[in-house]
Amino acid sequence: MTPHNSLPKRSDSFRTIGIVFTVLGALAIILPTLATLVIEQLIGWLMLAWGVAGVLLARSFRQFSEWKLIAVGFALLALAGLYFLLMPGVGAAVMTVFLVAGFLIEGILSILLGLRMSGQMGNWQWIVLSGVCAFVLGVVVLLQWPTASQWVLGFMAGLNFLSTGISLLFVSRAVRHSL
Repeated sequence: MTPHNSLPKRSDSFRTIGIVFTVLGALAIILPTLATLVIEQLIGWLMLAWGVAGVLLARSFRQFSEWKLIAVGFALLALAGLYFLLMPGVGAAVMTVFLVAGFLIEGILSILLGLRMSGQMGNWQWIVLSGVCAFVLGVVVLLQWPTASQWVLGFMAGLNFLSTGISLLFVSRAVRHSL
């Protein structure tokens, strides 16, 4: 259990982080194209670093016959990261396709799960509604692809940052009032 005297300090931390997340989220929502570019570039750098590190790691396993295959896989990852860095927009388009696929799959599975639960428990309709929302969101973004790929990642990251920031501000307030 957390000592009572550390609560005020935690409250300040929650508040500070909450403000930072809220501001970053609002900026990403206001400037979704810029936020998407930043996300794409960050992922490109991470893929490049991951690929280079993987190639170096694979070289240390030369005694195994598969080391070249592993090195090629990591080299391809590094090249994809480099491509995302040199060709802004391509990475966002690819990432948006994966995002759409995730929404569509989640939507279908949630609808099926909710319908399966219908005879076994109450409020199953909420699972179906959630699935319908995810599926519709996937279809809407898909119909706007590739144009949507210029802004959708930044906008969604902004929504996530904003909701996280606001929740941390509420937690900070609750901690302060519980003293």
